[in-house]
Amino acid sequence: MWWKDWTGWIRKRLCCPLPDGLAEPVADPVHHTILALAIEGFSAPDRTTMHRLAARAGLYRVAEQALSAAGVAWDDCYRADLGDGVLILVPAGYPKAVFSELVPAELTASLAVHNAPRDRLERIRLRAALHAGEVSYDVHGTTGAAIVHTFRLLRSRVLSDAAACAGGDLAMIASAWIYDEIIRHSPVSRPDLFRQVLVQEKETAAWGWVRLLGPGEGAWRQPTG
Repeated sequence: MWWKDWTGWIRKRLCCPLPDGLAEPVADPVHHTILALAIEGFSAPDRTTMHRLAARAGLYRVAEQALSAAGVAWDDCYRADLGDGVLILVPAGYPKAVFSELVPAELTASLAVHNAPRDRLERIRLRAALHAGEVSYDVHGTTGAAIVHTFRLLRSRVLSDAAACAGGDLAMIASAWIYDEIIRHSPVSRPDLFRQVLVQEKETAAWGWVRLLGPGEGAWRQPTG
């Protein structure tokens, strides 16, 4: 897989000695589409370890099937496990519109197939955050302001509230950049079904755009006041 060869690339890119106190190098940033997924209610007290293991296995199966169906090769993507989810970094060569035009519907379809034969505690509903930006690699993994922003969207109260109200299996939030540059120009992405929200998490105060997929689509509004 291409990203496994990057350790050597990282080392070759180092052109100066490390500053005192810096334990590990950081590579030059690389642009990616960033997709982060998390299982809604993963830590619910009525879920056992076996339920969580089944949910995690389902998450990876659903994500791989959805991306593959949308034309994105799973092995082309860098992936980092989040415990209750997964961070997926997609090479810049893939059109970003794929992730608003095709991936949400494919995720929803894969979730329906996964959930149909399973009992309640093994079924999964997902929160998804979509962004893009520069990512730096080191020997431990990845970092970058774009990844931090994606996680703030994914873990935001406003997305959790939307997911709790959704009748379907997927609550998705797109960054303002993704919406402005990609979604609003693409009728296939259904910009009319996205609702603008204010994300206020830790040091972040930013606009995002939420879409619910499934029976509850379009039913949620950010509370006011």
